[in-house]
Amino acid sequence: MTREMAASHEDPSAVRTRRSPLVLGAIAGLVAGAMMAIYAMIASAIGFGGAGFFTPLYGIAAPVVGVGEMERSMQAGIFHFAPLPAFVGLMGHMMWSAIYGAIFGAIAAAVRLTGVAAVAIGGLYGIAVMVVMSFVALPLFGLATMPQMVGTPSWTIEHLIFGMALGAWPALRPGDLGAAR
Repeated sequence: MTREMAASHEDPSAVRTRRSPLVLGAIAGLVAGAMMAIYAMIASAIGFGGAGFFTPLYGIAAPVVGVGEMERSMQAGIFHFAPLPAFVGLMGHMMWSAIYGAIFGAIAAAVRLTGVAAVAIGGLYGIAVMVVMSFVALPLFGLATMPQMVGTPSWTIEHLIFGMALGAWPALRPGDLGAAR
């Protein structure tokens, strides 16, 4: 008899629907991806000679809409906004964030990550995502130079933010993975 079934015999209100770690991981990935995007956009606007606040989104959208908006944004300075490429870039970024979040959710559930270890493993996972994106995904989409354009320190920080924010989910909500009740 599972713990949920045993609890339901004692108290019918104690039955809790268990959500899939893949779904929860995808949701956490969306939150972590938003945090990463905020950092990337601010860093782009103030850290790289005023490359433009929306430049990271245009870079992500480049395989679909071309590099024109990204180049215009980098030349225009801090503020250049083109709604469609920005939306395409945001959706692309969030899609990758949800996918990587779901993968992390499966890993976190399998090893029962909790506490500070979840945040630390999340940070390492963020670096692993950075490596996969840098050497596999971005070259496949014709964006192999993106990490150099962003700058290695900022590229690394972006992915650490993503991974550590992702790891904060099982650290703050261990019950989501069955680690605590």
